[in-house]
Amino acid sequence: MHPRDRTPWVAPPPPLIPARLDPLAGARVTRADKDGVTLDVRTVAGRTGTLRLRPATGNSLRITLRLDGVPKAARVSVVTAPTGTECTVEGSPLTLRLDRLCLTVHLSPLALELTEPHLRQATDVSDPSDRTTVLPLGVTELTDGQLAYHDSWFAEPDEHFYGLGERFTGPDLRGQRVDCWVEDAQGSTGTRSYKAVPFLLSNRGYAVLVDTTTAASFDLAHSNTGAWSLTVPDEELDYYLITGTPSECLSTYRDLTGPALLPPEWAFGPWISGGFRRDSAADVRERARRIRELGFPCGVLHLDTYWQREGRWSDLEWDTEAFPDPRGLMTDLSRQGFHVSLWMNPYISVDSPYFAEADRNGWFLHGTSGATWIGQVWGGAHPDSAVLDLTHPGAVDWFRDRVRQVLATGVSVLKTDFGEAVPVATVAYNGMTGDRLHNLYPLLFHDLVAEVTRETAGHGLTWGRSTWTGGQRHGAKWTGDPNASWQDLASTLRAGLSLSFSGHPFWSHDIGGFHGTPDPELFVRWAQFGLLSPLSRFHGMTSRLPWDFGEEAYAAVLHAAWLRASLLPYVRRAAVDAVRTGEPLARPMALDHPGRPDAHAADLQYLLGPDLLVAPLYAPGGRRQVWIPPGEWLPYTGRRIPVTGPAWRHVELPLATAPLWLRAGAHVL
Repeated sequence: MHPRDRTPWVAPPPPLIPARLDPLAGARVTRADKDGVTLDVRTVAGRTGTLRLRPATGNSLRITLRLDGVPKAARVSVVTAPTGTECTVEGSPLTLRLDRLCLTVHLSPLALELTEPHLRQATDVSDPSDRTTVLPLGVTELTDGQLAYHDSWFAEPDEHFYGLGERFTGPDLRGQRVDCWVEDAQGSTGTRSYKAVPFLLSNRGYAVLVDTTTAASFDLAHSNTGAWSLTVPDEELDYYLITGTPSECLSTYRDLTGPALLPPEWAFGPWISGGFRRDSAADVRERARRIRELGFPCGVLHLDTYWQREGRWSDLEWDTEAFPDPRGLMTDLSRQGFHVSLWMNPYISVDSPYFAEADRNGWFLHGTSGATWIGQVWGGAHPDSAVLDLTHPGAVDWFRDRVRQVLATGVSVLKTDFGEAVPVATVAYNGMTGDRLHNLYPLLFHDLVAEVTRETAGHGLTWGRSTWTGGQRHGAKWTGDPNASWQDLASTLRAGLSLSFSGHPFWSHDIGGFHGTPDPELFVRWAQFGLLSPLSRFHGMTSRLPWDFGEEAYAAVLHAAWLRASLLPYVRRAAVDAVRTGEPLARPMALDHPGRPDAHAADLQYLLGPDLLVAPLYAPGGRRQVWIPPGEWLPYTGRRIPVTGPAWRHVELPLATAPLWLRAGAHVL
């Protein structure tokens, strides 16, 4: 009945309509050695296949299940399976040992059991009417004849689940059913996400990383409060079982998918945007002049869609009426110490002068009928578009050249918007269908832009909205398009912390919200949050220039901006550590305190690096509850009276005071 359920969404995931459940019913060991265990398996319906358990790293095991006769299709692995790791296998039942993982294989009935932490597959769990209430290891035949693989494990009553990308509902996902499917979320208060990562992290000392680009789904004690399940509509089930603390599991995610890109030093200062509205060279120069005149710390000026002609936002060409000399403008801004960011997207409007050329050359995704797919990717606000096929070498070369020409005008970095609109019913040049390409597409898009940026500007940073497993290699992500409301500030904060749990350390958001205009108090509190986030950018559909919200608000934001400036050496050191370890720059409370119930409840605060406690104000009035972590903490300003944790404290903060505490004895300012 909810109106959001009836909202037309761009490129929804494929419906999985079950016809018959077919779990594994038996297994026979065919190989057991230093390279792992291989089993021949059969299902209840008589299907046969292979289950393999292979060492990946010292604390991770690769589990793959493939049934015989399943057609192979174009697919891409997003996990780099390590080589050279060995295990020992012994005993009956078989026990597989790695440096920091021990797994027992029970054959009758077939079940896997982890020793430490204790974790057992849920295989035969039924309700009083003998109906199965979990999805055991095996497959479900769908009404379209395809198979969906699944597996289930028991969950403890006090277990918490984190990760799976950017989740606006909050970092703790227990009780939810989550589809990992990149979508234009149309805001920041719903269940859809721009960024999905099928990496699940438990506070009990383990994690799961699924290697797929299909719509992996996780049922986290939702359908059965005593178990969690994963479902993967791919040609095989391929996932990694990882053990260790949350931090250790994140380090293993890094090892399996690659390190995050460290943004350039200048990217950690405040970014200021002219907003999603008309712009010109004169306006940009005036903003730059005003910033320097007022002494507001800012190193990046962002120009959104209107650096191009209105409505011609697919062309990647300067509006020469509004910007008659782009190179001259870039040179002038560089002399004043500014880097410049421009907006872009991977779609081509039917009105673009480049549409016909690209269509003639077959550079767009095609529908199943063979015709170019054309549809609405702007929510009805602009003409239909086609999606560039980034598996087509010709399309890639052409688009790469277009991006190179833009960067060659002196632009430092590109805001890589969108990327979530690949429909299921499309086919790419390389044969990949939309159900597999959809989640992969943001990686292809950002890989291309990052490559050209590295070649032209000397770094690989992009400022992206959508991503999938491994997208941390592109650097910055921002959390989409929130409304200018307190509710959206809170959900944006939770989404960022969810992304922290998903192996993506460098995230940001639109200070003040994107849609609407914030009142001065909301703008200040959002700015304080933004200026204490991993990366900081002022952006919206109306002005987010700090001096446009009154003298009191400007003084408070200026104070927060200079506070960030003073913290930049510390933030940079913490960022380097995040890249090295795989741990986030904004650390949720439960990351360092997985065994403390209060830490799981404190999902509206975080540590910035190891020694700064940040608790953004998410409601008007300047009051909130803050969970003080173990140890002594000091307010960053005023009378530095220490507070000792673990404990909840009620705090009241004047408008000009940022929500920041320092670990006693740490050197950060």
